[in-house]
Amino acid sequence: MIHALKLSMWSGVNRKDMRRILRSESPGNAVAVLERRFPGGRPDGLRVEEALAVARKSGMKAAVYGTPEYPAMLSEIPDPPVALFWMGDLERFLEMPAVAVIGSRMCTAYGRKVAGTLAADFAGAGVAVVSGLARGIDGEAHKGALRAGGITMAVLGSGLDVIYPPEHRKLARRILEKGVIVGEYPPGTRPDKFRFPERNRLISGFSLGVVVVEAGKRSGTMITVNCALEQGREVFAVPGEITGAFSVGTNMLLRDGAGVVLTAADVLEPLGFGMESPSKDGGFRPESETGVKILELLAGGMMHFDLLLRATGVGNAVLQSELLALEMAGAVAQHPGRYYSLSRLPR
Repeated sequence: MIHALKLSMWSGVNRKDMRRILRSESPGNAVAVLERRFPGGRPDGLRVEEALAVARKSGMKAAVYGTPEYPAMLSEIPDPPVALFWMGDLERFLEMPAVAVIGSRMCTAYGRKVAGTLAADFAGAGVAVVSGLARGIDGEAHKGALRAGGITMAVLGSGLDVIYPPEHRKLARRILEKGVIVGEYPPGTRPDKFRFPERNRLISGFSLGVVVVEAGKRSGTMITVNCALEQGREVFAVPGEITGAFSVGTNMLLRDGAGVVLTAADVLEPLGFGMESPSKDGGFRPESETGVKILELLAGGMMHFDLLLRATGVGNAVLQSELLALEMAGAVAQHPGRYYSLSRLPR
């Protein structure tokens, strides 16, 4: 934790340079390197101690880029954070596929209803819901997932001890009962305006796809969409009235090729859910028992590599080899974050 705090508080060094150091140095050694090369950016010792006390008191955890604890899914995006802080069950979240449900803070009653319904349907299908805990669509997405008994992640543009907006403190507590709250900023960081566009890359980074429910033409939601496209994530949008100010952004996305969302299935199926199992009569069938087992498991929906590892009971290298063989045969598709699903096989 102490190294994560120091690295996240160091000034005068950008994320790219920080990651370059961390690729060859441990977090502790990286701090020593910064001490030698950029001593002027050293954070105030008292502030570090105060942040450490807050983190310990709240049960906050942290991981530094390049360490085993750092989420692999996040390390693959173009601009991963140097440090990630979280509260709640991140490990459980990472074992599930996730979809982001986002939209404008200013939204209609229609938008609120759709966001909540879609999130609940995703949760019911075993998919976690990611959003930004903001007013409007984000808040409704979190609430919808919770109503369905699902897992949801809130990505903050502030320290995890500074819940914004303040009226969502109760919602944040509910999220922590089963889900997780994450961010790249150390405790005590205020929700400055520039931090929200920064955090949007994490919303899409933790997700397989991004669903935009309502957004104006210049909505900050479009920043998340751009991040999603840069990260190779699927983008979907809910259609709205062509004359509605809150639907201009989503309708433009649909015009430009985003997936149309009328129901949760319009998102789940393109991402690998709802696939049919390979045919048993003349269809593809793996030669190994492990391959057959993998296809049987994936017939129930997308799964993370770690879950497949536990369910099959084989070693890491064996599972990687089996999955690669299935991918080459066109039976299995790999998705960001080491998630796998059945491919659509020819009949």
